[in-house]
Amino acid sequence: MHTFTDFQRYTVTETLTKRLYDRYQSILDEDSYAKKYTYENTLPFIHRWQQGRSLLEEGKRMPFHAKPLLLFYGFGHLLKALILLYDPSYPATTNVLAHGASTRKRKRKEYRFIDDEVKIQKHGLFPHLLQHMFQMDPAGYDRFQMATLFLQVPLLQDSVRADPRFKAKRKTATLPALLVHYLLLYNLSMITRYETEWWGSSSPSVLRLIFR
Repeated sequence: MHTFTDFQRYTVTETLTKRLYDRYQSILDEDSYAKKYTYENTLPFIHRWQQGRSLLEEGKRMPFHAKPLLLFYGFGHLLKALILLYDPSYPATTNVLAHGASTRKRKRKEYRFIDDEVKIQKHGLFPHLLQHMFQMDPAGYDRFQMATLFLQVPLLQDSVRADPRFKAKRKTATLPALLVHYLLLYNLSMITRYETEWWGSSSPSVLRLIFR
């Protein structure tokens, strides 16, 4: 798990204010808007960032069965801070406050996590990050299978490719690493909430690698 020590400087008000102002000057047409959004976003950025880091640190100490919830919401808060570097008006509407992804809450019989899918929603944080942070058209993405997401995690690739369960999995569009982790943690958090018995009795070796 990343310690985020290299991002400590962004919890210092003076440092972050300068960083935001420089960033907004480069993406906004008028200096008055750069000053306005710098003033409005400095404290929201700091508080989202600190809350995200706190949740991640607590998640590291939690038992395996509870980790996904804290890790997903901690990671999500970090992303909601970072999006302010790309979209100073976030959240302009309540639509973008949703997760931006969905999955079946109650799983079918003979359920296998690697075959499960997450569907991308029209509105919410995920498509907003795609569009504003990575300049990717959300309309080009429909759903992602867990196996194909695992295959895109650099630290897991060797283990996953050696696992016969991942052979012959269909290819899918490549996502930025941040968003791969977001979708994996989203689905794991949903399972933790709505399939407690399955999650509590299942400890696949591939999933354990995530939380080392």
